[in-house]
Amino acid sequence: MTDVIKFIFPKIPKFISTALDHYKNGPPKPSWNLKFHLAFVAAKLSIDDLYYATVEEAQELCNKPVTISPDFAVDQVRISNKYRKNAQRYIDNLLKEYDHLIDDEWNKLDNLEGLDAEWIYVKENGFMQKEDKRIILYLHGGVYIMCSAGSYRNITSGIAKVADAHVFAINYRLAPQNQFPAALHDALAAYLYLTNPPEDAGFNAINPKQIVIMGDSAGGGLTIATLLALRDSGLPIVAGAVGWSPWVDLTHSMPSILDKECEKSDYLPPMTSQFLPSRAQYRFLEKSAALSEKIKHSNKPRTWHKSLDQKDRIHQYAANEALPILYISPLCAESLGGLPPILLTVGDGEKLRDEIIYFAFKASQPSKYLLPIYNAGKFEISSFKSPTNVTLEIYEGMPHVFQKFGFNELAQFSLQRTAEFILEAVASASDQSISNKIYNSSNYVRISANKQVSPLKESDYSALEWQNVGIAPTVEIPIKTSMTTPNKVKTRYTCCN
Repeated sequence: MTDVIKFIFPKIPKFISTALDHYKNGPPKPSWNLKFHLAFVAAKLSIDDLYYATVEEAQELCNKPVTISPDFAVDQVRISNKYRKNAQRYIDNLLKEYDHLIDDEWNKLDNLEGLDAEWIYVKENGFMQKEDKRIILYLHGGVYIMCSAGSYRNITSGIAKVADAHVFAINYRLAPQNQFPAALHDALAAYLYLTNPPEDAGFNAINPKQIVIMGDSAGGGLTIATLLALRDSGLPIVAGAVGWSPWVDLTHSMPSILDKECEKSDYLPPMTSQFLPSRAQYRFLEKSAALSEKIKHSNKPRTWHKSLDQKDRIHQYAANEALPILYISPLCAESLGGLPPILLTVGDGEKLRDEIIYFAFKASQPSKYLLPIYNAGKFEISSFKSPTNVTLEIYEGMPHVFQKFGFNELAQFSLQRTAEFILEAVASASDQSISNKIYNSSNYVRISANKQVSPLKESDYSALEWQNVGIAPTVEIPIKTSMTTPNKVKTRYTCCN
């Protein structure tokens, strides 16, 4: 409660001015009531606060576990590093082409005690008591830098209840201390743990057809990256995947990322993780400089666009030159075919809108959407040309990961539809004779503020005309270095997810 008071008290004038403006000029989106408008402003202010913190302070604040209803069980697990070692074989093979672009500390496990995770489920259902159990491997959001399984319990417990499932949420390693592919390495290790657990795990090996991988924002992008890693490694594929506002383009190449209207209706800031100096930041800068030298002296073929040739790092998760790697920016993959059914949700007022729309069509029609241009000719030699069944839901007036606003009716509606998708995905994967329209073909819909489902608008298709996929724009953005007025510098436009 003390933390809440500390956050709210200095912002009371802003909340008052927002309420006055709400009734005088109207909210950013017509469907927003005052409660949602105030919650939106609170979310925006809380993210702004992080930009006057060190990365360690931001992680400490955002990684704190939350208390949930006693109706749920929370069972802590530590996965042995042997699963990371098993996963390393696959990661090494996947990234051979890109090893010169990657920080080489991701596979150093000597100082790691294991991969922490937690099971969340409804207590009265018991642990793994049902034969038709559904397992959700949840990968939290937080721009690959912050948040945790514990801080996401409000989300994961809600999914566990509505989908009648066991949720397995992991604390994957965070940047900048652990850069790509550490998070993917941990996600794959979690999959291997679920499908081949140790004798003392308390459950038998789980059939991948009972597993749905799910994540939001950066965790949504990591969800898709994990699917691609399973596909490309020849591992048994899971029943399906869910991405709530998944971050699938770290090059930030799509138009909505710079859309001024989205700036009004989304709480994501116009830059990524510009934290104040700290030990972690200095260490990151040292590693970044060393990696830049390694890339500069490599004689391997170029796999990125010249727009990414930039001295300053865009993201703390990966080097600029590495951003188009499909396991970092799935939108830039040569093919998104051959994946299990995917549900994607996105708000029509959010900055990631266009990349999610383009991703949905590129996955469901892989032979038609072949950008980025520097992947020309790669689809033809890909082994994965079969379309992926995608359900795309665009929610009217909603910002990034609007499901976090649990009191909102559209958030509740989306949660229910997500649960239905998960149930159908597992049922269909387990029994191929089941005929369900959601899996016969891809489905793209809009959902209005009053929960009416309709076809996409003509304007929704405009993202498909964009030719600069995977090409980073250059704009001027403010970089906050202190509590004083920020300086404007020319850099690649980035965003926190």
